[in-house]
Amino acid sequence: MSGFFVFKLYLFFMIRFKNVSLELGNKQLLKDFNLKVHRGEKIVFSAPSGSGKSTLLKLILGFIDPDDGKIIVKEKEVKPGNLKSIRSHIGYLSQGIDLPNGKVRDVFQEIFSYSANKSVQFSDNKLIEKLKELSLEKNILQKNTSEISGGERQRLGWALVMLLDRGILLLDEPTSALDEKTKKFFINYTLNSKKTVICVSHDPEWRVSGAKVISSLI
Repeated sequence: MSGFFVFKLYLFFMIRFKNVSLELGNKQLLKDFNLKVHRGEKIVFSAPSGSGKSTLLKLILGFIDPDDGKIIVKEKEVKPGNLKSIRSHIGYLSQGIDLPNGKVRDVFQEIFSYSANKSVQFSDNKLIEKLKELSLEKNILQKNTSEISGGERQRLGWALVMLLDRGILLLDEPTSALDEKTKKFFINYTLNSKKTVICVSHDPEWRVSGAKVISSLI
């Protein structure tokens, strides 16, 4: 096999865990864990609570460092010097949706003012169109993020991820507060996209054709 062909295969992996081990709170969450996520692949983690699924996403983002092993995202190892570049390729929905405190419109404008998001075409009109698509009233823009419901918060998180339009999605229980219709909309959007997706969810509706389900990390 030529060196060029090997290189092309390597590029095909968007995310790679290589012999990753991690212990938190005297509990071994990962031990020599290996995973290769191909470009455009959809991975759903449905392991039991406390098994380290959410931690897996935080490792990719560099919020937590492994005890051993390497995590590689788009050819770059996850380490302090590479975090800004790596995160610029990722849309992350945390469990509970961590939106800054403030009026919804101001929060979105602030997020899109960050240097990492300067290249994204953003406007109030685009945001309002997205809100309408997600069955959110325009007046939510004047509400404080601390005052909105769990379902509204989750849909706003999705609006943000969709507007950022990044190639990798890391989703942590992304439909837990949604009604069935809205849930199916986001599942279809995610699985029919060309994005590389790692989703953590106990919801069996994510276990559909086209998604690779992983039920154990050890």
